[in-house]
Amino acid sequence: MLRGYIWQNDMERKFHSLSLYVTTACNFHCSFCCAGTAMKATITPREVIELGKHLGHVKELIITGGEPTLHKHFPALMEEIIKFDYDKLILATNGFRVMKYWKLMKHFDEVRISHYTKDSGPEITDNTDTIEEILLAQGGPKRVVVQPITLTDNDPDKKGVCGRANNGIASYFNGKIYGCCVAAGMSEGMGVPFDSDWRQKAKYDTLPCYACVFATER
Repeated sequence: MLRGYIWQNDMERKFHSLSLYVTTACNFHCSFCCAGTAMKATITPREVIELGKHLGHVKELIITGGEPTLHKHFPALMEEIIKFDYDKLILATNGFRVMKYWKLMKHFDEVRISHYTKDSGPEITDNTDTIEEILLAQGGPKRVVVQPITLTDNDPDKKGVCGRANNGIASYFNGKIYGCCVAAGMSEGMGVPFDSDWRQKAKYDTLPCYACVFATER
C-alpha cells in the first residue's frame, strides 16, 4: 500500500461492513487515539435515517466514535439503526455509560470494550471496575469482548504494512465514506460523498496511512 494514496490493488478491495462514527465526543483524550480528528461532528437521527436508505446489507455494522454512548440522542439513534440490514451489530465503547443504556445493549450482537489501565498511558482513567460490572450484568448483549489498550508506537520512520486496511470495513463520518475503519476519525482523512454506491467509492478513497497509528509493521 502506498501511504497517503489510494491502494495499487484497489480493484481487489471489497467492502462488506461499515464502521459508523456517530460522534467525535469522548470522555477520554488519548494522544494515540485514531479518532483524534480536529473535525467535530455528531450524527443526527435524520442523518441516520438517510444513511439507512443507501446502506444496503452489511455483514457488520460497528457503532463507534469518539464514545458513541455520549451522543445525547443515543436511544433515538438506536431506534433507527436496529432497522438496518446487517448480520451483526457491534458497539465499540470504553464502557463508562454502557450500564446507563443497559436496556439498549440487548440489540447488540457484540459490545467491544476498550480496557484501559496504567499501561494505556498516564492520562487514562482505569476502567477495570466498570468492565467487571458489565461482565456480571444480566440481559445485555449477546457477547462482550474486552480489548486491552496499550501505548502505540507512532514513529513515522517505522511505518509499514497496515494491519487493518484490508479487513473489508469502510467507515462513515459527517456525510462521507472512507476506505478503511479508522480514516474517518483522522483529520488527514479525505473521504468521498456517501450514497448507494459507497462500496465502489470507498475503493478510491485516499487513505492517510502516513499518519495512522495502525499502519505499522507487526
